[in-house]
Amino acid sequence: MPAPDQSFMKNGYAVLPNALTDAELTTLRDACQVLLDEPVDDGGGDRHKIGLGTARRFLAHRHEEFAELSELILGEKIARIVAKHLGTPGYLFNEQFVVKGSGTGASFAWHQDSAYVGYEHKPYLSVWIALDDTTIENGCVYIIPRDLETNPGIDHHEWVEESRELNGYFGDDEGEAMTCPAGSIVVFSSLTLHRSGPNTTDALRRAYLCQYSAEPLVHPETGEQKRFAKPMPVPA
Repeated sequence: MPAPDQSFMKNGYAVLPNALTDAELTTLRDACQVLLDEPVDDGGGDRHKIGLGTARRFLAHRHEEFAELSELILGEKIARIVAKHLGTPGYLFNEQFVVKGSGTGASFAWHQDSAYVGYEHKPYLSVWIALDDTTIENGCVYIIPRDLETNPGIDHHEWVEESRELNGYFGDDEGEAMTCPAGSIVVFSSLTLHRSGPNTTDALRRAYLCQYSAEPLVHPETGEQKRFAKPMPVPA
C-alpha cells in the first residue's frame, strides 16, 4: 500500500463532501432511527461513559444487526477512504451513532480520540459521517489542523466529571468548523484535536462515527482486544 495522503498527514484531517449516495445515507438514517426508537431504561444513553442522556447519545456497536450498514462500513468504498488516509485498509474496531438532542444537545470538549484508548497504540482513523446538514447552530465538529509527522503525540487530557468527557486543549484556538451537507465525510487522525458545539436547533443532529486501526488494538498487559478487529478489503 502507498503511504498515507500527504495533505492529510500535513493537516490531520480531510473533508469529503457528498461522499455517500442517497441510498447509503438512507441506510444510515434508518439504522439510527431503529436504535433511537428502542425503549431505554438509562436516561437515553447514560450507560455510555461519555453519554449525557438525550442531550448526547451514543448508540454503539450494533452494525451486525443491519446488513446494509455492515456492507457499507466494511465495504470497498470505505476501504478506499481508509487506505488513502491510513496507508492500509486496516481493521474496523469501533462504530457508533452520535446524536445530539434538539435544543439542549450537549457540546463535546477538545480531545484526541487516542486519549480515550488508555494504552500505547498506533494512531487510527476516524471516519465521521454527517447524517444531517451540519451547521454551527446544530453542533458541527471543529478541528485544529495538526501536522501528524512533526507533532505525533498525545497531549495532556483532564477528565471533566460534570460533562463526562476528557478535555485535551486549553488554548484560544477556536478551530476550523466542519460545516457540510448530509452524506459528507470528515476523516481525521486519532491524534487530531477536535470538538463539537451544542445543538441549539429544534431538530436532532445525527452523525455516524466508524473508526479503523492499522492493526487490532490489544491491551499490552492483559491481551484484551478493544471492541472489534474486522479486516477491511484491499481496494481494487
